[in-house]
Amino acid sequence: MKGAGLNIVARVLVIVFQLVNVKLYTHYLDAKQLGIYFFLLAVSYSANAILFVPVDYYQQANLAKVIAASGGARPLLNFNGGLATFYLCFSLLAVTTCAVIKPGYTVYAALIVGLAFALYVVQALRNTLNNLEHRSCVSVSFIQEAVFKVSLFYILVRYFAADESLLISAWLVSLGLSCIYLSYKAYRHRIFIASSAYRICAKDVFNFSYPFSIGAVCNWLQLQGYRLILVPLGFAEEVGAFATISNIGSSAIGAASLIYSQQFTPLIYKTSGQYTAKYLKGAIAVIISVTLVSVVFGELAVRLLTSPGFEQHWKLLLFGVITDGGNLIIGALMIHITLIGNTKKIFASSLVGLLSMTACFGLLYWMSKISILTIGAPLLISQWAVVYYMYSLYRRTARATSH
Repeated sequence: MKGAGLNIVARVLVIVFQLVNVKLYTHYLDAKQLGIYFFLLAVSYSANAILFVPVDYYQQANLAKVIAASGGARPLLNFNGGLATFYLCFSLLAVTTCAVIKPGYTVYAALIVGLAFALYVVQALRNTLNNLEHRSCVSVSFIQEAVFKVSLFYILVRYFAADESLLISAWLVSLGLSCIYLSYKAYRHRIFIASSAYRICAKDVFNFSYPFSIGAVCNWLQLQGYRLILVPLGFAEEVGAFATISNIGSSAIGAASLIYSQQFTPLIYKTSGQYTAKYLKGAIAVIISVTLVSVVFGELAVRLLTSPGFEQHWKLLLFGVITDGGNLIIGALMIHITLIGNTKKIFASSLVGLLSMTACFGLLYWMSKISILTIGAPLLISQWAVVYYMYSLYRRTARATSH
């Protein structure tokens, strides 16, 4: 219970600081700057979708196997060294090219590639420590990141003009500090030691990961593609307002989801998927609970946490809750599919999400109904189309296994 209690306290503190962060950036940045900020985050996540997220799925699925074979996770660390070298060399080339062609965007390019890499390193360390049941330090790292992110931005705006670059810079530094702490904990727990020579084969990683990569790219375009399209078309203000308000809901469901998943996701791995059904029932209860709380307190939350002009659209908060709530279910089903070795089905589920989102946005465009109030509908519909597809697949595999 000590670990669970710390996890809950950590997530409460994290959501508090996330909401303080919303208050800060809506105070210092206008809706257009926020639209550009969310556009840059979407561009940055491309590297995670294509490369980093799929690789970490491989690492977590094979963590126990690697430790059993080598005595520690050092082979994974060695593999990540090569991966980092490849990524940073490619990023240096990209930033240099940007500096030559579009000098004004060089800072943006550097921040984008740095943020993508920092997010991967921190999340990979957290997942590894959590799956090895060192949950307390993971909880502490979430608190660290949230506190540093808010504090650094608040300090920086005292000395520099507030803009989207400053906001990303504060987050990037906070991730760096969390990475130092997590690396120290991994060292103390002797996670990356190795007692025998064992190598991770890049071909094995690729064969395992490419369905996840295709799926992650589809998911990225499904949930963030609207930013990539609408901001360059001149809808930065609308995107900024929608993303800001919906992110309040996303923060709420994200905190609840992390409390739940951090405690119970390891049980899916440990039971080779036998715990999945119980996990899904609890996940649905979490989503319903957060949605009901958001309906009651959502308007007050938006009024308190944002600047004037956002309150009238407070119901957009519910899009964040219900859409991101689907991730709690999708994540568990994806782990289940990984454990039974049927990763190619992930591509089909991601394609369902992307195609349904594209169809919904196409219909809105054809009807001339794209606005701040309608942006969220395609995201919500497509997300739960993915949930329905993956749950249907899970049910079929469960029946096949029982027979």
